[in-house]
Amino acid sequence: MLAEEIITQEKYREIVEANNIEIKELVEKKTDLLTAMASEKTVDNIELLKQELLQFLNFNELTPEILHRLINRIEVKADGTPIIHYRFSAPKIK
Repeated sequence: MLAEEIITQEKYREIVEANNIEIKELVEKKTDLLTAMASEKTVDNIELLKQELLQFLNFNELTPEILHRLINRIEVKADGTPIIHYRFSAPKIK
């Protein structure tokens, strides 16, 4: 074994520490990017919903087509209270 290939324990610990710091920074950056991607998807979903709603703003009569495009299903509780399940969901705020 050549002397140049051997490192001290102190040097080894320094390298491990530097690698751990870099890994932590990269994990944080990954988390930030994933969050940004999720936010962009929410914005895209809202934009799609907006475009869909703009198509129906000037209608004179509620047609089955309009109803089916906006509403997934309607449930009625025993007391007569309706529960409307839309085809879009509200964005989650954390």
